Amino acid sequence: MAVLDDRNFEIEIKNGVSVVKFFSLWDSSSRIIEEPFKQLSDDFRGRAKFIASDINANQTLAQKQAITKVPTVIIYINGRQTARITDISKRTLREKIDYFVRKKDQLV
Repeated sequence: MAVLDDRNFEIEIKNGVSVVKFFSLWDSSSRIIEEPFKQLSDDFRGRAKFIASDINANQTLAQKQAITKVPTVIIYINGRQTARITDISKRTLREKIDYFVRKKDQLV
């Protein structure tokens, strides 16, 4: 799983489906979704890129992406935001990621 910051954000989300988790180390909800996020990363290997960004370490990026709640997961297709999820469950994430992976494949 890639780690995202202000310097590599545009490069990391530029191509394909990118699933970006904005989190905080101090937030218990962020810790709860850590393992499901890792499992989904394994399940979608080769079809979607999973990236994490600590909002405390990357405050400028968090502000640019209008992160007001953690955790927040944003799904990008070819650099364009397609979904923002703040009420996160593994099932919801899987459904959204699967939808956008299939949609991206239809566009190619």
